[in-house]
Amino acid sequence: MDVNIERRGHSFQKGALSKVNIGSSWFILSILVLHVFVFTVISSIFAHNLPLDAVESLYWGKEWQLGYFKHPPMSAWMIDIVVQLFGRADWLIFASAQICVVMAILPVILIVRERFGAKAGGYTALAAFLTHFTTISAVEYNVNMGFLPFWGWMVFTFLKAEEKDKLGWWALFGILSAGGMYGKYIAGVFLITVTLWVFLKRRDLLKRPGPYLAAFLFLIALTPHLIWLVHSNFLPIEYAMGRSGSDDKSWFDHILMPLIYVVEFIYSVAPMLLALAIAAGWRRISTISLTRIKAGVNRVWADPFMFAALGPVLVITVISMVLGADIKTAWSIPLGVVFAGLIGISAAALETGSGDFKNRFMVSWAALYGTLVLVYIAIFVASPLAKNKPARMLHDGPELARLVESYWYSHETAPFEYVVGSRWPGGTVAWYSSVRPSLFEKASLKYAPWVDMSDLHQKGALYVDYKKPRAMVAGMCATDLQKMLWPAAGGKIYKKHPEVWVATLKPATGLDAVTCVGN
Repeated sequence: MDVNIERRGHSFQKGALSKVNIGSSWFILSILVLHVFVFTVISSIFAHNLPLDAVESLYWGKEWQLGYFKHPPMSAWMIDIVVQLFGRADWLIFASAQICVVMAILPVILIVRERFGAKAGGYTALAAFLTHFTTISAVEYNVNMGFLPFWGWMVFTFLKAEEKDKLGWWALFGILSAGGMYGKYIAGVFLITVTLWVFLKRRDLLKRPGPYLAAFLFLIALTPHLIWLVHSNFLPIEYAMGRSGSDDKSWFDHILMPLIYVVEFIYSVAPMLLALAIAAGWRRISTISLTRIKAGVNRVWADPFMFAALGPVLVITVISMVLGADIKTAWSIPLGVVFAGLIGISAAALETGSGDFKNRFMVSWAALYGTLVLVYIAIFVASPLAKNKPARMLHDGPELARLVESYWYSHETAPFEYVVGSRWPGGTVAWYSSVRPSLFEKASLKYAPWVDMSDLHQKGALYVDYKKPRAMVAGMCATDLQKMLWPAAGGKIYKKHPEVWVATLKPATGLDAVTCVGN
């Protein structure tokens, strides 16, 4: 009897899944909407504080600079537009990150559907969510999320321009490429990739006006940022080089670092490959031969989309080899999104002649995607039990802002327009306070060049940081120093509970000057 029930259940599952039209636009749309909903809701329910990079993007975005000491400005501009249009709410920031993911995947789906068929597009939509790039790592709105859509649409517009050779497509490619560079300099990797493709496979395009129009619009659009970059002494590039650790490298780093990068990239897309392998089955996998691998390499060399998917991986590997640089896997997040297109193409081809392929792929997708969702939830649930200090998203930002504002208004009557401190506590207060002050990060114009020092000295500021303030901070006297606990979710007190110092910063000169007490 149990055997019959199991067989009937299997038959029902097989029958239900066989009715799913994986290439349907409605199916693809439902997957995209489901993902945005699931990760936005989970984050909104469990998180009590925006993550660090999101906080940083928000206080950058408020200032509308042409660049910041870490990154170019596009992601900060984008999130501030969201805030200006819809107001301040954490769920909007979480949703914005997921919408960026979907907007990056959409052009990949469109180009795959057009070139390889509707089924390939459907499998691409599923595969794109089988990586931490688009799930667990994508919950935090930051420069990677803001940049992500530009990479997808750069791929789309270049392939359209390369195929149709219409000036309109070339113009769009040039403008979007400039937008990509305003998002993150890793966009240059794709530009190197397409340049290689044109010189190696499509030199006929060099006799046409399209590529030159794209280059002209790209340079015109990028000029304001290039001018800022020169005036800032190339701060973002200095930051990136510092993170890559490309100085003082040993000879073996030129071998080890690119190998580590490739292994980490394969690890990041491994769930996609696993779903494909499960669906294909061992019998098909065992037939893979050197001849088939060579045929696959030749196909990549012949197809512009496949080259656009794998070429950037090769370019980054070569850069790492030449510089001996530790390339951060997060820097290649968009590569994982486009790689999903290769999985979609392969899955559509493997489905032919295999009645159970689609069912196995969808079941394995549901299991792997569900695992990623459960891991994300488990991080919130297990963190308070396993850690002796709260995870960043389990700090209680709104409550800290309430305590700090209560402290401020016990000394002052006017709202504070400036917060002085480090990016995490200071940025959190800047986001959650009833007013939206500017953050003077580390009291340094290097990190916050938007601050008008004369205005700051006239109005004073609120100090919020982990470090006890000195007697004088940014030319102002620190008064009424207090240390307070940073509240955590649910009121939990941890063994190593975070504490912050607060102080009112008052002018040290002028009519309202006070005397700084201490060293």
